[in-house]
Amino acid sequence: MQEVIRIEIVVDSLDAEGLLADLERIGVHDYTAIKGVFGRGSRGRRGGDLFSGVFDNTMVLVAVDPDLADRVVDTVRPLLAARGGLCLVSEARSVRH
Repeated sequence: MQEVIRIEIVVDSLDAEGLLADLERIGVHDYTAIKGVFGRGSRGRRGGDLFSGVFDNTMVLVAVDPDLADRVVDTVRPLLAARGGLCLVSEARSVRH
């Protein structure tokens, strides 16, 4: 197993493609994106209409080397400040195949 930093990011789905492009630009090429997540936070209930997908959220999950984690957070922070969302950072171990 390899030590990694797990970063979970929830943003408005309209912002997800731009976020993924920004992550690729700083060297994050592997990710999982899950559309249609919803929840409740300081801005109230957030999530889309089940039928139209309007105002959907997307969760982006990345596992990066510890030396890249601060760059990911620095990349995400302006988006969160402007549009809201969530970013969780934790230590993890990855099973390499």
